[in-house]
Amino acid sequence: MARYLIIILIALAVSTPCHAQHWQQQVNYSIDVTLTDSTHTLDGVIHIRYINHSPDTLYFIWFRCWPNAFKNDRTAFSEQLIRDGRTDFYFSDKSRKGYLNRLEFRADGQLARMEDHPQYIDVIKVDLPNPLFPGDSVMLTTPFHVQLPDNFAGSGYHGGIYQVTHWYPKPAVFDDSGWHPDPYLGRGDTYNEFGDYDVCITVPTNFTVAATGRPTSDSNCGEFAAITKTLHYHQANIPDFAWFASRHYFSKQDTLQLPSGRIIGLDLYVVNPNSSLGEGAMNRLKEAMRYYSTALGDYPFQTATVVESRAVPGFSFGRDNATASYPGMIAVDSRDTEYFGQTISREIIDNWLSIAVGANGRRYPWMTSGLGNYYFNRYWFRNYRRPFTEWGASPEPDTFDRREINIRAVLREDQPISTSAEDLTTDNYNSIAGHKTAVWMLDLQYALGVPLFDSCMQTYFRQQQFRHPRPADLKAAFAPVERRLNIDSAFALLDTPGPVPPLPNHRSLAPNFQLIPHPIYHNTLNISPALGFNNYDHGMIGVLISNYNLPPDNGQIAAAPLYSATSHQWNGLLHFNYAWYPHRPFSKIEAGINGSRFSTISGTDSNSHAIFGGFYKIAPYFRVFFPQPSPLSTRTVELEGKVYLIGEKGFPNYVQKSTDSLYYPVAGKYDFRYLNQLTFTIRDTRVLYPYTINLQLQQAAPFYRVNLAIHYFFNYETSGGLDVRLFGAKFGYLGARDPAQDLTPYEPKLTAVRGSEDYTYDNYFVGRNDFNGLASQQIMLRDGDLKLRTDLFQGLQGRSDNWIASVNLNSTLPSQIVPDWLPLHVFLDLGTYAQAWSDNPPTSHFLYVGGLELDLLHNVLRIYAPLVYSSDFSSQLKTVPGQNGFFQKVSFSIDFQQIPFHKWLGYTPF
Repeated sequence: MARYLIIILIALAVSTPCHAQHWQQQVNYSIDVTLTDSTHTLDGVIHIRYINHSPDTLYFIWFRCWPNAFKNDRTAFSEQLIRDGRTDFYFSDKSRKGYLNRLEFRADGQLARMEDHPQYIDVIKVDLPNPLFPGDSVMLTTPFHVQLPDNFAGSGYHGGIYQVTHWYPKPAVFDDSGWHPDPYLGRGDTYNEFGDYDVCITVPTNFTVAATGRPTSDSNCGEFAAITKTLHYHQANIPDFAWFASRHYFSKQDTLQLPSGRIIGLDLYVVNPNSSLGEGAMNRLKEAMRYYSTALGDYPFQTATVVESRAVPGFSFGRDNATASYPGMIAVDSRDTEYFGQTISREIIDNWLSIAVGANGRRYPWMTSGLGNYYFNRYWFRNYRRPFTEWGASPEPDTFDRREINIRAVLREDQPISTSAEDLTTDNYNSIAGHKTAVWMLDLQYALGVPLFDSCMQTYFRQQQFRHPRPADLKAAFAPVERRLNIDSAFALLDTPGPVPPLPNHRSLAPNFQLIPHPIYHNTLNISPALGFNNYDHGMIGVLISNYNLPPDNGQIAAAPLYSATSHQWNGLLHFNYAWYPHRPFSKIEAGINGSRFSTISGTDSNSHAIFGGFYKIAPYFRVFFPQPSPLSTRTVELEGKVYLIGEKGFPNYVQKSTDSLYYPVAGKYDFRYLNQLTFTIRDTRVLYPYTINLQLQQAAPFYRVNLAIHYFFNYETSGGLDVRLFGAKFGYLGARDPAQDLTPYEPKLTAVRGSEDYTYDNYFVGRNDFNGLASQQIMLRDGDLKLRTDLFQGLQGRSDNWIASVNLNSTLPSQIVPDWLPLHVFLDLGTYAQAWSDNPPTSHFLYVGGLELDLLHNVLRIYAPLVYSSDFSSQLKTVPGQNGFFQKVSFSIDFQQIPFHKWLGYTPF
């Protein structure tokens, strides 16, 4: 027994180091493929020599059939596009989609059974007829057919250009953590096994092909036919093979001598041979390749190819992935010469750090795109002495990167650098995996000094070429720096969210005088001119003082004192809030106060003096945001409590002047009132069928009011959609009703709400109490929202001291009817109210208004033209011809709350 135990222990001692040693599979390909231009299809045969270098016996192999990611709208790729805010693929016609089929795998000549992946339709399992032991290999063969899709994401056909990527069945990576049967996603670099490629491509004779490497002169693929030609490519030790084809390409060749003395072939493929892109692109490519080869190590391939991926004139290209990197090749969008050169400089570094060094870009996107960003920033700053984004005047190459990162950190919207690509939000994929990694690398460079930092990175690149490194391998390359830097602490930052340190020239709190606020610096007080106008104070001038900066301060203030030379009084706005960001039970807590004062009425008293009435408002509030279920969630839940403290001054009395017997107003005193408001909001900003649910309770001394508003947007397949709003309100009295109190402005109504009925003063009106002229046509979107003004007909307003309900429909129009540049919609509003169902109703049970809406400035300014409406309205409007004209019935609304501050700044400043 002891002898057997000793043998077992010896076996374990021998086997353990073997498992700990590096190993990776090798996959060699021989592919013969033909492109049929008329159908945008590929037909081919693939032979795959799979060599098992692992210590495990394999009984099956997972295969990626990534063209099937474009098969329908139920793939992981389609779902990711929806999360990223794109619907073009989801609503695309079947003819624009693609797929891969006609597979019949054989293993060493024996038919192999195929199984679908339980979750992803672009991944299959091939069961091996015989086990594949460690050290053995198997020859896998299959025909395949690919229907190329429209080029939605860097693969397919569009505008005369074939971008043929991820196009053949490919074994998934098998490493010491197991299989990686990843579906295709538009985000995150791919993770592939290295191997040798022998590829024969048959295309029409008038096509030019740009591919990984250059075609060989001694083709083993056959001869040129009358209408087709066949090109033969052979590349050793690469992780993938991609190619482009078009009859519009023109090519140019050159060479480059690297600092080490190696000669590299350079190829350029562009659509327009007479453009300035050719020479400029070659010069930028040479410049960048020399720099990266010096800083990191020699360019790892024999050729570098730049191919223009933009469609020919007259066609529009897909919105994403017009630029991408492949082994020995980069695809670049050529919208302008400067962009073309910048993109070449950025994309070519990927051939070092995400292709030759084959880290898992799906699991560790920072090791591919992030390291690439660092070297590009360093190259760009060295050669052009300015930040790539050119936002600020700082000489540092990462000024904008730090600010962007810290904005997301302050708002608790960031994620650790080490997060996988599929778990990162769209913004964080760029901001965190890309930019924050580059800043982390730059800080590491500052701490070590350039010579020592470069030595470590050169070691990493030299040791990890054509391998699958992990974060521990990068960390190991920095082992010699331990005496100068705690490398464990430095790499621990990869797993920690939060802001990055400021630059040495970080600005402190100081006045910043400028005509237009430019919120670049944290802790800066911005002062700029401010203007205002209404029909009573007329023109107002003052200053805007704020600390709305990037990243935002926890405490924010904005004050806009405005002086009116007409009313001779100071008006304006005041806002202050302070935000906390706990993790539980709320993701954000905000408390603040709003204040405002303006005139709302003007007149002349009996002494010929101008007099004014108006309001002041002080509104303290709190707002809490509930945590999202995941960083990828688009749903937010918030609760707000607010108290309105309002003083109003009008003209309560009129006196008759003896000299002319006319009545003149007398200015009154401020009357005080309050309103308590509690609002619960659920909002999902998903790109498909977004919705908002808003439940609100309002209470003052004599009454209460409950409002429920539900917005739901139904997307159309082409563009636009139908917005549906459901609204209901319940009004009631607290205690006995006082007939002397006029609660009319607080009662919900169906027809358009005017400025005089804005009892919270939350909306901005040019002429709040005007009943003539253009200002009198301004309305606000509240209550039943039937877009017709019925000021002269109290009985037609659908007002109720009980309840009202309405449905509001708003639809975009097809581009065949209205051009895309004209934001013209149609609307239909339908509502009812309690009094309409009484024994002697003042109107019909249901009232409706329909017409056209012109949506300007993305919902900030909207113009409504009623065209059809209930007979109750039409019969009464006929009695006042002066109010029954088309333009007299037109209304407009101004809603500054629709300004997308969060999209522009990363947060909403008030």
